[in-house]
Amino acid sequence: MFKKDTITLIVAFKECKDIEKDGHIIHFHTNSTIDTLRSLAAEKLSVQCNLNDVQLLDEEDHVIDTMDNISQQHVVFVDTKDPIIEVIPGPRKLPIVGSLYEMLPDLTEGWMRQFATYGPLVEVRILGKTVIGTNDPAIAELFVKESEYFTKKIGTGGLSEFKPLGGQGLFTTDTDDMDWKLAHKLLIPAFSSRAVKVYQTEMGILTQKLIKVFEQYSPTDKVDILQWATNITFETIGRIGFGYEFNMLSSPDQPTHPFIEAMNYCLTQAICRIQQAQFIKQLPIEANRRFDRSVHLMRDIVDNVIRQRKSDGQDANNDLLGYMLNARDQHDLGLSDENIRDQVVTFLIAGHDTTANTLAWTLYHLARNPEIERKLLQEIADNHICADEIPTHEQISNLKYMHQVLKETLRLHPPVRVLGKYCKKDCIVPGGYKVKAGDSLLVHVHCLHRNEKEFPDPEKFDPDRWTSEEEQKRSRFSWLPFSTGPRGCIGMVFALQEAKTVLSMLLYRFKFSYEGPAILADPKAATTKPADLFMTIHDRQDFPTTEASSPVSSHPTSVIPSISYADASAIKKVPPITFLYGTQTGSAQDYASQMFNQAKSFGFQTCNMYAMDQWPVLDQGRFVSNGADNKPYKEVVVICTATYNGQPPDSAEKFNKFLDDKVKEEDHESVLDGLSYAVFGLGNKNWRTYQHFPIKVNSLMEELGAHRLFAGGQGDADKDMDAEFNNWCAHFWAHVMSDYGITVSGDHSIVPSASIAANSLVKVKFVQPRDKESWNQAALNRNREHNSILLVNKELQSANSPRNTRHIEVDISNLSPVGENGILYHAGDHIEIMPENDMKLVEKVALGFGWILDSVFTIDPESISGVSSRTLAANIKGPCTIRNMLCYYADITSPPSRAVLSGFAAQLKKTDPDVASLFESIVSTDISSENAYTDFIQKHRTLSDLQEAYPQVNHLGLNTFLTSVAVIQPRRYSIASSPLVHPTTAHLTVGVVDDDVNGKHYPGLASSYLANSVIKSSISAALKSAKDTFNMPEDPMTPIIMIGAGTGLAPFRGFLQERKAQLEKYGKIGKAILFFGCRRSDMDYIYRNELEQYVKEGVLNNLYPAFSRNQEKSPIRYVQHQLLVHAQSVWDLIYSSDKNASIYVCGSGAMSKDVRCTFIHIAHMFGVGETMEESEHYIFSLIENKSYKEDVWG
Repeated sequence: MFKKDTITLIVAFKECKDIEKDGHIIHFHTNSTIDTLRSLAAEKLSVQCNLNDVQLLDEEDHVIDTMDNISQQHVVFVDTKDPIIEVIPGPRKLPIVGSLYEMLPDLTEGWMRQFATYGPLVEVRILGKTVIGTNDPAIAELFVKESEYFTKKIGTGGLSEFKPLGGQGLFTTDTDDMDWKLAHKLLIPAFSSRAVKVYQTEMGILTQKLIKVFEQYSPTDKVDILQWATNITFETIGRIGFGYEFNMLSSPDQPTHPFIEAMNYCLTQAICRIQQAQFIKQLPIEANRRFDRSVHLMRDIVDNVIRQRKSDGQDANNDLLGYMLNARDQHDLGLSDENIRDQVVTFLIAGHDTTANTLAWTLYHLARNPEIERKLLQEIADNHICADEIPTHEQISNLKYMHQVLKETLRLHPPVRVLGKYCKKDCIVPGGYKVKAGDSLLVHVHCLHRNEKEFPDPEKFDPDRWTSEEEQKRSRFSWLPFSTGPRGCIGMVFALQEAKTVLSMLLYRFKFSYEGPAILADPKAATTKPADLFMTIHDRQDFPTTEASSPVSSHPTSVIPSISYADASAIKKVPPITFLYGTQTGSAQDYASQMFNQAKSFGFQTCNMYAMDQWPVLDQGRFVSNGADNKPYKEVVVICTATYNGQPPDSAEKFNKFLDDKVKEEDHESVLDGLSYAVFGLGNKNWRTYQHFPIKVNSLMEELGAHRLFAGGQGDADKDMDAEFNNWCAHFWAHVMSDYGITVSGDHSIVPSASIAANSLVKVKFVQPRDKESWNQAALNRNREHNSILLVNKELQSANSPRNTRHIEVDISNLSPVGENGILYHAGDHIEIMPENDMKLVEKVALGFGWILDSVFTIDPESISGVSSRTLAANIKGPCTIRNMLCYYADITSPPSRAVLSGFAAQLKKTDPDVASLFESIVSTDISSENAYTDFIQKHRTLSDLQEAYPQVNHLGLNTFLTSVAVIQPRRYSIASSPLVHPTTAHLTVGVVDDDVNGKHYPGLASSYLANSVIKSSISAALKSAKDTFNMPEDPMTPIIMIGAGTGLAPFRGFLQERKAQLEKYGKIGKAILFFGCRRSDMDYIYRNELEQYVKEGVLNNLYPAFSRNQEKSPIRYVQHQLLVHAQSVWDLIYSSDKNASIYVCGSGAMSKDVRCTFIHIAHMFGVGETMEESEHYIFSLIENKSYKEDVWG
């Protein structure tokens, strides 16, 4: 049984022939958007494409793009931009050998040819094994993410041949294997950035040993660079990881260690086994016997190391082995000796081989690209790195260009050529390809890194591809040398730090030369090894001197965004800057605050921020500059403002009046002369009045003489408004910097980030229970004081209706009035209710974070500078319990904001860098991640969803929570009563929201709070005037035309109560007609008896209901249909010979738009205007002179 407000539909592919068999049922709320429906349909049909590529169709193949059309369907068909491809293309498949001949002689080059021929997804069969490969970042993104569709299974691809070596190690174990889960959880901290810092000294010592070996070679000796790169990386992982010395850095004649010989043989043999028939590895031949002997040798060596360590009692956590011997999870589970052995073998193989290859390839490319080498040497010099002293972790971390060089090397020569994956469930991937459960998959990293769409001229060695600006242009899944996500290489930080240390010290001391043909990768090697790379080693003679501006090597400081000038006098040219905000919910204030903090960090000496009504210029009457210079524009003003029904927000009413009054004055063109300005407007496109007030401000500021410094920006709250603001803000600052000759240092300095608040963590102090006074204050701390009493709470819909609408009456006698002459309110006014969170949800969130509900904390007020005005930290004053914070303050039912995810990312960087990286990519507002955030919150709609999906976020500090989670905002409702009848009570008509998304319920915060409130309970409320936007005519003889749907009837109930009181007082009133829309006459025809009684009493002259889903079908389904049917009587009232009628529309933005279009159509059909444009102009003239009024919501 489904909740009220839930719609059920069947979705199926366009090509579906059998709905009963292939159709799927989805459930969604009546207020859902078309994008939400696309997402649900795509999810149910396993379509993993961009939502913009998903189309919804009716039975006649017409595109459905509105929810009104959806409500008329029983079955919705889904089509994709690309036709669905059931059979993955690929080369011919012969009996037994399959596609082998098409792939030889080099499998890697064979894959390159197939992608060039067949596209981004190719199916290949080799000797009985079928695999589907991709070189496309969009498809790779899906394959590499652990999900309900894709995972890693060792037994399904070539990686199974490495299983005898790695056993149950991380690299060769399935993701859903308990051994993998435990080991992955326990080992990640040992490879964190903080842990790897400790290994820096040992890395430097071993590099100095290698330098001594290289010093023994003559300049004419051709040295096997890969061998020595292997020796140092193997020795490093042995010494640092397990305290074991392989003695591989003693002399040029050092023999190869037996472990390495055995390992190299096994890796080579594993590659052979992938390419040969499966039965061959079962034959009693010497190759197989040697393979088994080699595996046993490696295991014996490691087993002996573990036994020796345990017998010596040296199992402290001073290396990886000690850590593994002691690590336990929350259930006191640890790794077995056998599993530790497998992890050690895995680390010895993977931990040395990939880094060795990268070192060798890098030295090769530097020898062939002297300009790149010179640039890299200069960076090493500037950081004061030499071979005689071991570099610090800070010096190594400061090698930014070397990082680019290494990334380019890893692009051209990824250590692992392919990433094997497995499909768990049928799905459609980008391009329309259907991938089926059980398919073996691979991301061909070598081919991915040479995708010309991502990397033009892919064979060129170009480190400049890896500047931050260039990286932002590409998908982050176009570069996967270490894979990503849970299956990403946990040793990446270790490997890069080791490579930088070795390279910087070697390049300081030696010049490596290569003369010969281009080096190719060894096709027989398991990893991408250079074949026959022999180089000569020379004493370095051309090491550059340190540049004067270079950083201090041992203590480099982080770069902070700041202003730099051509000369000292330039700072005087930067003007004062003021940020104004007009806000209804706090968003505009938050945006202004972000820009204010940016300006201060950029070096603007005079920065101010005011509510628009508090701008000093309003009292001065005109802009008066305090500057003495002759610059035409002496001050910059940035205005961030919202609009409400086209009117200014509460904090901008005085500002609005200032504009209206000043523009009427003669010579008003000089009122704001000398001022330059920019405006960013906040709104919701579902409202007809979207951006009305910001547009007005933008226009009149210029008319009053101010200079428009930058084009106005617009943020749509129905979309991703934070992303739109960040984009506008970045362009604004870039323009300002250019205009005033300012340069900014530091990455992304001109983009306001949601992480600003998270990085400015407040100071929180927990209060001891013995401080009774603070604990008593904390127990009473609420967002707003309860000031009203709930008197009535009853259901309006019939018992058989699946939805809920509540009639609520509130005692408002203690509220501040918004009416005149002792009247608390007027018909048509609003009431704001401050909702509270459900206690069960409060307990769930608190327990998830490990917080004690009754504990008391205080926030240091000195620490909240720069914190967003929308956050808890900015709104909680004095001692507060965690219970009250979560119940009365924290908005925990809304989708997790960018600030929340940024706060989590900052907290998780050390404990779970993979999830931190995921969250950082989601909150990014780069073009490459344009849809990442919106896609994410469609799947994780609340903080509770986030806790369930990512248990890692449960380890969260209270200060991070307070600086990232938003405070609850009050909800506004139309008052459904008249003060003439109910002078001290306000009636509300509340549609109870309970979204049902695939069986999971998401109750609306305010509506559920009110629906569940008991009689006589106290609540927090405030009255809000709608006098200028939705007030009744002053003359009771003025006819009124009321049009509403659902709870949009609420203000009209107040209007009718008022008209009845006026009828009783004056004996005569103007005509009143009501068009009311709902679904069914027997379910949600709310207040029906009252309305019909008003008709009988002559208060309501005509009542025209419309039922969109009545069992008895009628062409009159919506209020606009009734308007057309009764157009003549409506028009007679509008054009009355006595008094022209006032028109009132209340309901959703979509409904109000349809009604407005209907009035335009009526006007045109009755001859008002020769064209539709002229008729539209007439209706808008009624709106401008306030004869046509709307009260709508998104």
